[in-house]
Amino acid sequence: MQKVKDILQTILTLAIIAGITTVLYLYTSGYRLQKNTDKVIDLTKTGMINAKSTPDSAGVYLDGKLVTATNNAISGVEPGAHSLKISKRGFVEWKKDIEVFPELVTDITAILISQSPRLDPLTNTGARNPSVSHSLGKLAYFSEDLTDPGIYVIPLSGINVNLFRSNPNLALKDTRVTKYSQGKSLEWSPDETELLLEGTNSIFYLVDLEKNTAQTTASPEELRKTWKNTILQKRLASMERLEVSADIKKLATSEEAYWSPDGMKFLLTTPYLDKIRYKVYNMEKPLPVGEKTENLVMEVASTELQPKFSWYPDSFHFVVTEGNVMEDHKGVVSLIRIDGTNKTEIYSNTLFSDQAFSTKDGDKAVILTSFKSGSQTDLYTIGIR
Repeated sequence: MQKVKDILQTILTLAIIAGITTVLYLYTSGYRLQKNTDKVIDLTKTGMINAKSTPDSAGVYLDGKLVTATNNAISGVEPGAHSLKISKRGFVEWKKDIEVFPELVTDITAILISQSPRLDPLTNTGARNPSVSHSLGKLAYFSEDLTDPGIYVIPLSGINVNLFRSNPNLALKDTRVTKYSQGKSLEWSPDETELLLEGTNSIFYLVDLEKNTAQTTASPEELRKTWKNTILQKRLASMERLEVSADIKKLATSEEAYWSPDGMKFLLTTPYLDKIRYKVYNMEKPLPVGEKTENLVMEVASTELQPKFSWYPDSFHFVVTEGNVMEDHKGVVSLIRIDGTNKTEIYSNTLFSDQAFSTKDGDKAVILTSFKSGSQTDLYTIGIR
């Protein structure tokens, strides 16, 4: 009799363990007990949301209810469309309609913009026509500094990028014969060791940033062609690994394609009726949950002045500049996601360049402006967060 009791107790224990294990497995797999419309309890597949923000510790609201703080996962979410809001005191609210899928995790990262951005000088000896490197790690510009006029390169990486901590490098100093500081434009080589400088009277120079020397070049178009081919070969190799379709490959290798820092996305402008469409194509494999292969960032009437885009380091946002900056010397700088959502104004005032950039860490935007009438223009950083 005792032996039978022991056997039954063992079976019961194993059954309880098996039951608990099954429940835990189903729970972690996203299954939940829910009432249907007939008030019958069903075992339903659910999804998860992994909500992150920069900066973190922000409140996460799902369908209007506070559910957690970033950076935490929200489990047991019913599949389908949901509204998500991420809010932190002192920052602009972030909102987005998202899709949740059964047994999958939807990753969301919100870039929160400060309600009161701080401006800090990045230069104080004058700056003109800034040009950012391909990696977003360096910025080249002209300066007619009274002591050392010429071309400068300033790093955009590091936690504290400002006048007192950054170290602009004089890449090429003016000579008695050649005033490099009065040049028109600067273009970066693919490896970021050279600059193509368009000087006065349409004379072009190839600047060696490692040797701090320059030599004239009579064939800037050939040099551009060589640089473009180098970049194209890298892109083709990248697309081969990603197994990109022939149609996307054709778009991605066009001269108009503007590639993201991670090499997985590109921006392309296309005419549509009486508008210009700005689209981002995402070539990530596998595609992140909730993301699309093709995204419409914005569309602008073809008769209007078109915005200027600069990639943000996370490759999911742009720093966009709007307005007739070159004539009015005023414009608006915003941060916008690649799907056109959460367009947030960063700066609206005097500008002397229609391009704004992000530091490589993404914590600041860089603009060219002046706060004195008729004064020299300088580079300033705007604290995004």
